[in-house]
Amino acid sequence: MIDEDDFDFDQPVTRIKQNAASQKQLGSQILKDAEAYLEDISADEHTLLIKNLSGLVAQDAYFQVLADQLDQPIGAKFANDALNLMHFWPAIHQLEDIEQFKLLDMINSEYFQTEMLKAFDALEIDEDIKAKRRLVLLESLKMYKLGFYSGCIPNVYAQLEGILTDILIKAGFLKQNGTKFVDVYKIVPGLKGNEIKSLWHKSKIAIELNPYFAELAAYKMDSSSNVTMSRHNMLHGTDVDNFNQARSFILLIWLFSAVSFMSTLRV
Repeated sequence: MIDEDDFDFDQPVTRIKQNAASQKQLGSQILKDAEAYLEDISADEHTLLIKNLSGLVAQDAYFQVLADQLDQPIGAKFANDALNLMHFWPAIHQLEDIEQFKLLDMINSEYFQTEMLKAFDALEIDEDIKAKRRLVLLESLKMYKLGFYSGCIPNVYAQLEGILTDILIKAGFLKQNGTKFVDVYKIVPGLKGNEIKSLWHKSKIAIELNPYFAELAAYKMDSSSNVTMSRHNMLHGTDVDNFNQARSFILLIWLFSAVSFMSTLRV
């Protein structure tokens, strides 16, 4: 069931004229490097990549989306989250026996966690909130390593929304009034007192801050992915079927994708 608080009705939003600098798709270096890697990847390694992703489809259908994205001809447009996954894939070459490679264990690697924290530390948000969020992020990574996915998943879902909220406040698109958040530029129509109450609303505003937000899978609040579709029910306790390593992995890749982009925004 799709909750209307999270999945709205595609009403028109107010468009804000932006300068050329803010229209640029920022955070592009990771994506460019990943695309270059895909262009040069050997047939055997590409087969191994798709085999790894396809082997995880039974755990979460979104791995088929990733496999389809990365199994395209050279020159095709790859999804952002797929390219961010490819940012970490080359670490496979450090293994003596690639048959022992387990994709989901990538999150536990020093390289992934270093890259995640480096991107997070570059965020331009309130420093007090940032310090507290960093502790939550570290706890999420620890819970992933320990296999406590019912704790990791709600944390990461919440961080995806919370960091977006921090960025919108810093950029002046949201104003906090006590426990309420006000849509400063009245971008989303039909809100009583212009009060923002959902991730759907925030994602609509984020696209006006920078259109690149529309390409971040974490903020596509529609029915195209079970990862976003089941978010509400998982956080509100009615879905207990998806608290697993596969979902945790996808969310942490999404979080890295979002944070690595937002860390390049200068607001």
